[in-house]
Amino acid sequence: MDIEGRILQSLRPRRDGVLLRSDVSAFGSPSQVSAALKALGEKGLIKRIGRGVYVKPDRVAQVGTQVLLAQALARVGRLRGQSQRQAAQRRLTPTARYVLKLARHAGVAFAPTFADRWASAVTRLAGDDVKSDRTDDLLVALTRAGKLPPSDMVKLVMAHHRELKLV
Repeated sequence: MDIEGRILQSLRPRRDGVLLRSDVSAFGSPSQVSAALKALGEKGLIKRIGRGVYVKPDRVAQVGTQVLLAQALARVGRLRGQSQRQAAQRRLTPTARYVLKLARHAGVAFAPTFADRWASAVTRLAGDDVKSDRTDDLLVALTRAGKLPPSDMVKLVMAHHRELKLV
């Protein structure tokens, strides 16, 4: 089966009738996929409604372009959210897992204070590229809540950042 056929086969079962270019990018090289999408558009089998967004022509008549674009954007957002969550799970170091478990057990969550926002702004204005991650923030929250002594916090921060270098 050629790329055009595979694209049409991929589009058929979709209830919303929306096809993203990322859905069919594995069917061939970027130029082959572009040529196939263009050919399908010229034949009137699909319609391009946005950058990398294609739909069944009858769906545009039924629902409208704006609604279909909104559905496509929502789907892209969900896909990006999933990949970011999966990447975050892979990046969790053993120390990060321990801190996350400790924070859940203690019922502690990080809420930035005015001093945190001020320090972040001063650091950014000074030209430093220092960013804390979720584990750093949870360690601060645990220490503020009195669930973790400052000396243990420092040890855990150092262990976490050592492990990040190895990952």
